[in-house]
Amino acid sequence: MNKSDLISVLNRIKRKNILVIGDIMLDQYIWGDVERISPEGPIPVLLVEKEEFRLGGAANVAVNIKYLDCNVIPVGLVGKDHTGDHVLEIFNQLDISTKGIVASESLTTIVKQRAITDQQQLLRIDYESRLPANNGYQKQLWNKIESLVPEIDCVVISDYAKGVVGHDIVKKTISAARKKNIPVICDPGKGVDFSLYKGITAIKPNRFESEQATGISLDDEKSILNAAKKLQESCQAGFVIISLDKDGILYYQNQNDYRFIESKVPEVYDVTGAGDSLISTLAVLLANSVSPVLSTYIANIAAGLETSHLGVVPVPWSEILKQISEDGLHRKIIKLEQLLWEQKNNGESPLVFTNGYFDNISAGHLRFLLEISNLPGRLVVAINSDSCINRQKGSFPLLKEQDRARLLASIENVHHVIIFDDDDASSLIRSLKPDTVVKGENFKNEKIPEMDAIDEVGAKIEYIPYFSW
Repeated sequence: MNKSDLISVLNRIKRKNILVIGDIMLDQYIWGDVERISPEGPIPVLLVEKEEFRLGGAANVAVNIKYLDCNVIPVGLVGKDHTGDHVLEIFNQLDISTKGIVASESLTTIVKQRAITDQQQLLRIDYESRLPANNGYQKQLWNKIESLVPEIDCVVISDYAKGVVGHDIVKKTISAARKKNIPVICDPGKGVDFSLYKGITAIKPNRFESEQATGISLDDEKSILNAAKKLQESCQAGFVIISLDKDGILYYQNQNDYRFIESKVPEVYDVTGAGDSLISTLAVLLANSVSPVLSTYIANIAAGLETSHLGVVPVPWSEILKQISEDGLHRKIIKLEQLLWEQKNNGESPLVFTNGYFDNISAGHLRFLLEISNLPGRLVVAINSDSCINRQKGSFPLLKEQDRARLLASIENVHHVIIFDDDDASSLIRSLKPDTVVKGENFKNEKIPEMDAIDEVGAKIEYIPYFSW
């Protein structure tokens, strides 16, 4: 997907009114250190350092939408208890309307307590009231929804199967939204018959929910597509998005229009809340009449950013925009295995290779690389790692390897940058088998360390005139 298209979309986003229907929860995070094992049993003792409360479930979807500069109205249930009061207080602090909330003395507000240490969860404890699908609160909830739909640009159903999203509510909500010609998207509940969501604009199950609903094990591309087709037929959705955890997501409109979209995350700390972030971003974009496929690409970026945080954290437009702007550079800096895979799938496109320290990059370096653009093919620049340079020169480079790689990746005609730790690039040349190896003209009368490898792969050597730097 073209980076400029994605950025252009974000620059056109306007504030919309979005309704979120679903199970409202409070997430409690208990942070601390484990220094010993309990004498009462083989379990760790957490020494608590701090506690933090965040809105969870459908309430987290609402918070995400609020952080995406839209007006949001959550519809759901809380108990008339201390936790319920805390939920309403957080909503008020965030300037999120509570006119869609039904409070009841007979309910226990859902709480999920998480004990966390060293970037991982030790334990989760849940408090909740389990309600039947057609419970006595359905009429009260529908009255709220019916009164709010006229002012809404999009509806999100965030179903955690705790009793808020009943059959009648789903059916009536989809019908009301279709009459108003606004999108309705759903994150379905576990174990729910997908025909319940018939007529929905978009539905976003994860891998497990898709397998459970279709009876198909999602092991490969063919099985995933078969499951998507079956899901779409079941709920007659405009399009289906299946979250495939580390394998990214599938966008599926029909058998001829689908995309497997990879996740690009620098580092995954916690997948909690990624689905909420995806569906929140998707809702805002669809409310702005952005095409389904573009909306899905951007929403997937938001979900990936969510996993790079520990705990549930809203992802604002500024963070999404930054990721999109930098994504081209991240994709250019590549590992050997990825480069070999790309080369295998790139047909007959020739490969041009050069290597060096590229430390203290100057106008001379830039001129050298730009001159290479006159040669046909994809330019791969290999740079020595920091440890390699230190080993060879007795000191570390002025610029760290990632900074050097990013600077080189920003040059238009550089197709990929690879960092290597060997004393010379012979091994890389043998692996990549480039068509052309480029050296500075000053190497013409010198012994090239990689000469044996160049001869072995049959590469042509091109010498670029020496530019002083």
